[in-house]
Amino acid sequence: MINSLSYINPLDSINRTRHYLILFILWPFVAFACALTDYNHKEARRVVYFFLVYYGLSFVIIGTGVDAYRSMLRLQEYSQLPFREFLESFNNIYSSNETMDFYEMFISFVVSRVSTKHNLLFGAYAAVFGFFYLKSVELLFDRFKERPGINAFVLMLFFAMIIPITTINGVRFYTAVWIFFYGAIHVICYRNPKYLLLVMSSVLVHWSFLSASAILMAYYFIGNKNYIYLPLVIASFILPQLISPYIQVLSLRFGGGLQSRVEMYTNEYVLEATQQEVQQLAWFMQIGYDLVYYYLLIALAVVSIFYRKLIDRVMEKSILSFSLLFLAFVNFGKSIPSFGNRFQSLFFMFATYFVFLVLQKLPSQKMNILVWLGLFPMLLYTAIVLRQGSESINAWMFMPCIGLPFILPSLSLAEILFY
Repeated sequence: MINSLSYINPLDSINRTRHYLILFILWPFVAFACALTDYNHKEARRVVYFFLVYYGLSFVIIGTGVDAYRSMLRLQEYSQLPFREFLESFNNIYSSNETMDFYEMFISFVVSRVSTKHNLLFGAYAAVFGFFYLKSVELLFDRFKERPGINAFVLMLFFAMIIPITTINGVRFYTAVWIFFYGAIHVICYRNPKYLLLVMSSVLVHWSFLSASAILMAYYFIGNKNYIYLPLVIASFILPQLISPYIQVLSLRFGGGLQSRVEMYTNEYVLEATQQEVQQLAWFMQIGYDLVYYYLLIALAVVSIFYRKLIDRVMEKSILSFSLLFLAFVNFGKSIPSFGNRFQSLFFMFATYFVFLVLQKLPSQKMNILVWLGLFPMLLYTAIVLRQGSESINAWMFMPCIGLPFILPSLSLAEILFY
C-alpha cells in the first residue's frame, strides 16, 4: 500500500508548475515571494532559481570602478577575438597580470559569441552561482523541515545572506566559495571522496582556492583531531604579525605562472592600498564584519562547552573540527588583508552551519540566548550586504510583467533609495 504522505500526484505538480509559470510571467517578484513560502516543493525551488537568473539578466552596472564594469569591457574585447587566439591565451592565463581564471575566461568567451551585452553574461554567472547557492542553502532547509524552530530559522536566514546572489559583481571568488562549501560539506560530513573533485574545481573559478583545497585535504587525512587544531587556532591569533615579513619571500618559491598571482596579493603596494581601502570604509561596515566574526567565535566556544551533549553525531563533530582548522587558516591569512578577509566569509558559513545543527536540537521553541546575542551582528551584516547589493539590483524587477528590465532604462535600486 502506498503511503499517502509520500505519494505525489503528478497532476498536482503539473498544476503547480502551470500556476507558477503564469504568475512569473505576470509578476516575477510575486512569484518569487510565493515560492519562498512554498519552498518544500520542487516547483517552488525552480521559481526561486529562475528569479536569481532573472536578477543576473537584469544586472545593473552604475560605476566604472567595479569588477562588473571590467567584465563588461572584457566581454566586448572577446567578441573581436578569434577562436585560435582565445586558445593561445590559455597558455598565459596565470602568468600575466590579468586577474582572470579559467571560469571567467571561458564563460566570457562563450557569451561573446552570442552577444556583447553584459546582461547575458551576468545571467550566465547567476545561473552557475544560483545553482550552488541554493544547493547549499537547501542543506540547512531540508534539516529545518525535520525539526523547525525559531533558532534554526534565524540562523538559516543569516546563512543565506552571508554571500547572496548580489555578490556576482565579484563573480570569481564568491562563486568559488559556494562550489567549495557544497563540495566540502559532503567531504567533511559524509566522507565522500567524489566531492573532492567538485572542491578542486573551485580552483578553476578562483586560483586562491588552491590553499583552501589544501586545508580540506589536510583535514581529510588528519580527521577530527581537535588537540591539533585548537593550538593552531590560538597560535593564529599571534603568529600572523610575526610571519608577515616572510610572505613575499615564500611567494617566490611558487615559481611559474602562479608566482605573479601570489605577488599581486603580497606586494607591499597592494597591501598598503588594501589597508587604505579598509580605513576608508564607513565605520558601521567595518564593525559589521568584526561583530559577526567575534560573535561566531563566542558561539563556537559556548556551543562546544555548554551544549557538548548535543554534539553527539559525527556530522557536528566533523564540522566543528574543520571550522577550527579553517579559522586558523583564515587568521594566518589575515597578514594578507585581501586574502584572509575574503576567506573569513567562508569561515562564517561553516561556523553558522555548525551552530545551526546543534541549536536545532534544543527542545524549547523559544529563541535561545545565544541567538538573541547574535541578532544585532547578523542584522547589521545583512543590512550592509543588502546596501552593497542594491547597486546592481534593477528596480524594474519588482514591477509587474516579465521583461521590463530589458526594455526600460536601467534603474538601480540604490539610485532610488540612497541617491
